[in-house]
Amino acid sequence: MGEETTENYYVRRREFLNLDPDLPAFIIGIVEDTRAIPDDDPDCRWNGGTVTLDLADCYRRVSFDFAMYDAAERANSLRKINLIAEVVNAVRDAIALEVESRNARPVKAEQTNTEPAESAARAQAASAAAPAFTSRLTTLGL
Repeated sequence: MGEETTENYYVRRREFLNLDPDLPAFIIGIVEDTRAIPDDDPDCRWNGGTVTLDLADCYRRVSFDFAMYDAAERANSLRKINLIAEVVNAVRDAIALEVESRNARPVKAEQTNTEPAESAARAQAASAAAPAFTSRLTTLGL
């Protein structure tokens, strides 16, 4: 902790994805702001800045590469993150619809007796914290 970080970032965020700390899914997003780094400094080891997007569930990790070295790579990186965002948002909207559908179903007696109170409280807290989404379902060409 003795070193002072002088880098600037547009985004520097690390979050756990599950409410339960025993389930270590996470997301890390880092985009360094390189505006103050000169391109022609011979002592500078600048290579385009740090751009990181890592997603992990409890068992697997995926890291995405976003090259920034030339205009074509930057355009491809922007296209890639836009597609990722589009699909993630479509999945989010579909999950919101599915949650709404399942929450509207009548609760069966055997489900209420076997479901732990802790899980029900977590589900209720997550549902209350979830933002309201529009009923728009995006079809993907898969």
